[in-house]
Amino acid sequence: MRIGIVGGTGNMGKGLALRWSLNHEIYLGSRYQDNARSVARSYSSMARGYHGERMRGRIEGGLNPEIIRVSDVAVAAIPSQYATEVMRHVKTNLRSEQAVISTVVPMTRVRGLFKYRPFQSEQGSAPLSAAEMIAKEIEPIPVVSAFQTVPASYLADLDSILNIDVLISGDSEEALEVASDLIREIPNLRPLRVGPLVNSRLVESITPLLNAAVLNNLREPSIRIVPWVPSDFEKQ
Repeated sequence: MRIGIVGGTGNMGKGLALRWSLNHEIYLGSRYQDNARSVARSYSSMARGYHGERMRGRIEGGLNPEIIRVSDVAVAAIPSQYATEVMRHVKTNLRSEQAVISTVVPMTRVRGLFKYRPFQSEQGSAPLSAAEMIAKEIEPIPVVSAFQTVPASYLADLDSILNIDVLISGDSEEALEVASDLIREIPNLRPLRVGPLVNSRLVESITPLLNAAVLNNLREPSIRIVPWVPSDFEKQ
């Protein structure tokens, strides 16, 4: 599969590129071609050093619109303040059969702590998640929201044992299947569906729980759903 990562030179793009390049062709997108190609060469060297002869994919770089044109799946790994502008810029190169995976989280950092800042839509309407704003911008291309609660630094550390649940939401069954399959390819990541795309508001809004790391001296907190069965039920 050909996977284009819009904003792929950032932290999230790095981890996804290093891991998915084991089996897929990865195209890193940037506003600047020289930067995209330079970063792609660096990531490619890292990936080959880790995967060795098992690596069947590759990593290349290019301008955001160009990498979208040649990709089967697009990943939006863009800072939230640029998300709608960048996706509007690449929209004409998207195709109806493509799926877009949004990893965007609308949050800011104030005095060392993260704050959730949802997108404001029409006056009087409820604020929208980043995934919803992207879906609105590139309609009718299906959008899946995922990876918001996965620490980018862990993802980029190929020696780390992730053991993390990836909460995903979306309105297209086909796009959800594509995203789920790609998530399962990364060792110890488990995709868990949480409903339609509107529920991306809930997932994106819990990402600032990263503050738990800052306030409680924890290293890279993440989310895992643990089933709980009452003891009385086990006896039945």
